[in-house]
Amino acid sequence: MAVCAKAQNKPFYVVAESFKFVRLFPLNQQDVPDKFKYKADTLKSKQTGQDLKEEHPWVDYTSPSLITLLFTDLGVLTPSAVSDELIKLYL
Repeated sequence: MAVCAKAQNKPFYVVAESFKFVRLFPLNQQDVPDKFKYKADTLKSKQTGQDLKEEHPWVDYTSPSLITLLFTDLGVLTPSAVSDELIKLYL
């Protein structure tokens, strides 16, 4: 959705609780920890009939460059202000 908003020159807002802020700084979707991924258990390939082994994440990484503002229980933050809040929360 964020990519579509960017393509249409529209703002993209995120609503998130601060407990979802983690000490990890992911740079892309592959940096999301494996514990947040699960295997597809009911999808089958039309061609082979075998189970598909693709991963479907519970979480999705969105680049800060695509986010206009984050609305949180800590207030309204810019993407760059999230790191300041992480320092306050974890130090």
